[in-house]
Amino acid sequence: MSKLDDLSAWRLFCSLCNTRNFSDTAGEFDVEVSTVSRALTSLENALGQTLILRVTRPLQLTESGMAGKIRLSLAPGSVAVYIPMLMEFNSQYPEIVFDIVGGGNVQDILQYKADISVASFKSKDPRIVSYSRGRNVYVPVASRRYIEEHGMPLHPKDLAAHTVLVYDGSVRSATRYLENGDKREEVKWKQVLRVSNILAIKKSVIDGLGISVDLPLFHCAQEIASGILVPILPGWVHPPVECFVCTSKTNWRIRRHRVFLQWFQTRLVQFFKSKEDMVAPFWDIPQRTIVNEI
Repeated sequence: MSKLDDLSAWRLFCSLCNTRNFSDTAGEFDVEVSTVSRALTSLENALGQTLILRVTRPLQLTESGMAGKIRLSLAPGSVAVYIPMLMEFNSQYPEIVFDIVGGGNVQDILQYKADISVASFKSKDPRIVSYSRGRNVYVPVASRRYIEEHGMPLHPKDLAAHTVLVYDGSVRSATRYLENGDKREEVKWKQVLRVSNILAIKKSVIDGLGISVDLPLFHCAQEIASGILVPILPGWVHPPVECFVCTSKTNWRIRRHRVFLQWFQTRLVQFFKSKEDMVAPFWDIPQRTIVNEI
């Protein structure tokens, strides 16, 4: 049997792609390190190509070893926004295969689960390189139906009479304060529902079930421009947050990662700026931007 048909060898190789460590892969399959090394060598000999550079720590996949794959860690609520961009890139580079494997977390890169991540903070880790993809702007909004039934909240103190749908998930924690220039007010409400799915919050707000004090602009720009959703709390906002496309310094050396990240970063900046331009006639865009470093 050809080694290319050896499923056990391919399973070990796939594990190495994730662990980047012979000992970790050997432990995962309860085999000796030498067994993993021989399996990799047999695949490379059968292919006539080097798949993994053994002199680097962690182990680094070669261009052949990557086999055209780019693993992305993206926030679940944003994946639908990114898919058309990935398809656009694929039309130029059809040999690239995208795997969405994480939830928008830089740790996915450091743990070798992803190659590139989109994160709402700039990593201080010296192993990570970060490029701004534009900012997340957060809009306090309600449906026209909700405003007709419950009134228009004009100040954060008015929220004590309203039902507020609050995002509290893996991407960011719940908003506790709103700002207006140098003024800052704690968010208090009559009734609150904490939800970890931003798309569920958007639908519930459109359906008139409550209001959101911090719906990401890219999720609701079209609805604001068409009048389906209305900005509330004039002047009061969760400050915009600068977001970043990240990868490791090791991954940056791989050409396909570098080409895609540069293209993706430029495309994202254009996309998020277009959403701000779309709502500018209907809402005063906040200027101050926060850069969170973790």
